[in-house]
Amino acid sequence: MTVGDFKAHFSSVLEEVMQGEEIQILYGRAKKPVARFTKYTESSKRKKRPLGLYNEKASYWEDENFEFTPETLFNDMNDLM
Repeated sequence: MTVGDFKAHFSSVLEEVMQGEEIQILYGRAKKPVARFTKYTESSKRKKRPLGLYNEKASYWEDENFEFTPETLFNDMNDLM
């Protein structure tokens, strides 16, 4: 479905999606796919993921005098180059 058709028939497209239809939106003369609309389900929600491989398995501490400045960052980056 082109963007123009989607805009012109938005309500009916939503009805189709609620019925379980998947709608793909095409853009431009080449009709390149740019979006896909599907019915929302509880399983569509993002699940919480751990922040890292060792989340809740490792810990760290930070010295109370630790200060991270742009100079520190850039000096460390220069060491890598």
